[in-house]
Amino acid sequence: MKDVSPVFPKEEASLGIYIHVPFCRTRCYYCAFSTSLYDVAAVERYVAAVRKEIGLWSRNPDLGALLGDFGVDTLYFGGGTPSLLETRQIQALVEACQQAFTFTRCTEMTLEINPATTDASKLRRLCDAGFNRASLGIQSFDDAELAAMGRPHTSEDALGTFEELRQAGFDDISVDLIGGFPGQTRESAARSLSAAIDLGPEHVSVYLIEVKEGSRLEAMIRSGCLPAPDEDLAADIYLDVCSTLSEAGYVQYEISNFARAGRRAKHNLKYWLDQLYLGIGPAAHGMTGHARYANAADLGTYERNVNAGKLPAGTCMDFSPDIRFREALIMGLRLVEGLDLAQLGAHSFWRLSATLSPRASLSCRAITWH
Repeated sequence: MKDVSPVFPKEEASLGIYIHVPFCRTRCYYCAFSTSLYDVAAVERYVAAVRKEIGLWSRNPDLGALLGDFGVDTLYFGGGTPSLLETRQIQALVEACQQAFTFTRCTEMTLEINPATTDASKLRRLCDAGFNRASLGIQSFDDAELAAMGRPHTSEDALGTFEELRQAGFDDISVDLIGGFPGQTRESAARSLSAAIDLGPEHVSVYLIEVKEGSRLEAMIRSGCLPAPDEDLAADIYLDVCSTLSEAGYVQYEISNFARAGRRAKHNLKYWLDQLYLGIGPAAHGMTGHARYANAADLGTYERNVNAGKLPAGTCMDFSPDIRFREALIMGLRLVEGLDLAQLGAHSFWRLSATLSPRASLSCRAITWH
């Protein structure tokens, strides 16, 4: 019997780039992400450091060998609140990526936007800079719920920003909503969903609330200021969401994500389809094929590392083919279509080792991380 051993897959998809912007106007009560309050000087230092990190990745020989002929087909600015950055700062980061990597003709470029953090003129300039998709964090159309979440905008702000996005030329808009927040009812959640559908976005994400350790929401629940989320109510809201969006013509393709035909989030699909992506910026996560890493979360530590010419990973886990296969299974099970086990095994992880050509590893040991 021939020896069959697990091997790393041949990469068959272009690279995604995620840029984390760790600044917000205020901190939402449910948030436990790595963010800080907006500060002009800190943002300028951040932009300079991210441009340096992009340069470090572009000069990494292991990355070039791993990618081969593939370019970048998704660029995603997340946060935090990326829309707080000035247009020139966002353009500088986009240009740094375009100079460092080859972009495909149909690269999906997404910017996360919070209502009332932009205006029509800024949005038009972002369109001109190449952004063709916006993710609008509305969360609720109930002003009392927004206040309870610590959101710094109103439902009127959300409606206005959506209209400005359309006027600026965005024809691919995703709307984010939250379900099951303490104090929310099944009826109020349905009203918010109906308001979102009336806007006609191409994509809708509905996330059931999670009480994150270290968030203000956790402290409020622990002190008795708010009740814990009602899991049965959250389940009812979720089922309502699935049926209502289906009736409105949206197809569910992942646990929390629904899209019209041809409007699935190309970048987020990389996470669930075992594809490569670089995480750039403080606290950003990436997956290089042979390793998963997370950049240093502290902005000062991040800046010191990149200014010293070092990739700023704070943690890194080397993969074996077996570990990557298991992770691919776990992430892929989030997809409504599920996984084709035969296809997954055949295309990637179990082949005759004698038929394989050597590949660059880009593991934690192949890069100077510290």
